[in-house]
Amino acid sequence: MKHAYVCLKWRNTLFVFYTWFIVVTTTMSVTAQDRKLSGRVLDATENIAIPGVNIVITGTQTGVVTDANGGFTLNIPAGRDRLTVSAIGFATQEVSVGNRSEITVQLQSDTKTLSEVVVTGYGAQAKRDITGAVASLDAKTLLAVPITNAAQGMQGRIAGVNVSNDNSPGGGIMVRIRGFGTINDNSPLY
Repeated sequence: MKHAYVCLKWRNTLFVFYTWFIVVTTTMSVTAQDRKLSGRVLDATENIAIPGVNIVITGTQTGVVTDANGGFTLNIPAGRDRLTVSAIGFATQEVSVGNRSEITVQLQSDTKTLSEVVVTGYGAQAKRDITGAVASLDAKTLLAVPITNAAQGMQGRIAGVNVSNDNSPGGGIMVRIRGFGTINDNSPLY
């Protein structure tokens, strides 16, 4: 009886050891296939770092976002060597990594998509999706006349916006949208 108990205990120990050995070697072989890729994303025209760029392994949902210096680090699984690099205002680019461990990606500006985005006080929307009244004033118009602040530049140039002084020495400028006749405070956020 004692001999059967020792034999059974020995068999359980061997089973645990073999199971542990298989798990460890399988894990090591799987992680050995992944490789670490680091790199930077730069603007192609000005050669400056671009933060907030999405970098995704093509064909997967695995990816990272570049840091404030345009840098990133990503684990590339075996059999994958292409990255999709995209950012607002830049053309999406697909890059082949090959066997490299470091990469530098230069993105080209995509100016036609920049003009189609409107930034509001509560987010960004495509120009075609806006249902309210939106007015814009470009920098050329503001710089054509000598002004001391942006509110003075808007004075008389945007429909529905009333810009006036508060008539006190050194006083500020009041900006009202859609007139003075509303009950609520209609001062804009700026």
